[in-house]
Amino acid sequence: MKKRIRQLMINRQDAMTDGRTISVVMCTYNGAKFVAEQIESIIGQTYPIYELIIQDDHSTDGTWEVLQGYQRKYPFIKVYMNESGKGVNRNFFSAFYRATGDFIAISDQDDIWEPRKLEWQVEAIGDAWLCAGMTRPFSDTNGVKTFFDERVANRCLERTIYCSMIAGHTMLFKRALLDKIPDWAYWSDYFLYDHFLQIVVESYEKLVYLDRVLVNQRRHLQAVTYSEPMNYAKTPMNMLDYLCRTFAYYRHPKVREGMDAYFSKLYELLSAIPADTISRTNALCLAFYQSKHSVQARMRLAMLCVRLRNKIFYSTEKDLSFSVLRAIYFPVSCSDYFRYFMYR
Repeated sequence: MKKRIRQLMINRQDAMTDGRTISVVMCTYNGAKFVAEQIESIIGQTYPIYELIIQDDHSTDGTWEVLQGYQRKYPFIKVYMNESGKGVNRNFFSAFYRATGDFIAISDQDDIWEPRKLEWQVEAIGDAWLCAGMTRPFSDTNGVKTFFDERVANRCLERTIYCSMIAGHTMLFKRALLDKIPDWAYWSDYFLYDHFLQIVVESYEKLVYLDRVLVNQRRHLQAVTYSEPMNYAKTPMNMLDYLCRTFAYYRHPKVREGMDAYFSKLYELLSAIPADTISRTNALCLAFYQSKHSVQARMRLAMLCVRLRNKIFYSTEKDLSFSVLRAIYFPVSCSDYFRYFMYR
């Protein structure tokens, strides 16, 4: 163990000399069962980390004791306990500002990183501000379903404003990005931390995406993001179910109210980002018309969706006629991404 720690400290010193130090930020809450395996996959990276910052949100299952044990073993691991529960967004953003490395890598508490994750990302990021990649789900829990979507997804701002296409736990970004972010505390009730970062970065078109698996994502019933995999096969029954389901969501008062609030706040956020890019202009128009309900606004939104159909869908639709029909219906069908408002 002492020999391993000594070698890790030597590697860490080499990274400091290169001027490309990485702070890994992890936030925990009741993750005692899996957190040690994740920490080991971070410590074992081929690219040495400068520091591992772990901020716990008042766990009650022994997580804090596990973290303290690692802090005693490794000098570069720093653990903090929040004075009171912050929730996911405030926990992560406050932890980001503790980081002192040139890059910040985001980690969940229950995944397993590929050994070369950080090495691949540092090599690829170049002049971009953020680098992310694929995540592969797995489960060692009975009754939990996993699905690895192999479709080539659209990763652009026009799509992102409807549905985040990048997993936060794969992100590595330059710490200087924090200076580009409008006051995060003001927006934290409207956007999850990783979705927020993605919107800012893609507004400037400063994203690099790696088409390779960086993180093995553990799926279990207690995971914050767990949901049943969807069936994406284009069968008549699936399409009929999709039409009926999304129309019901769109008609739900809480969903409509939530969507209006989200797109109004999104328009405000995009207006506060001084990026002169086509992506931001398109996203501004989509957000503006999506929050309006006049006949004229609905027609303009439908025409805009048709023009941007190869960006707003999850993946490019090859059938022209079908894609145009999908685009016209998209202002309604996108309510599928906002159905969680029903439970607020």
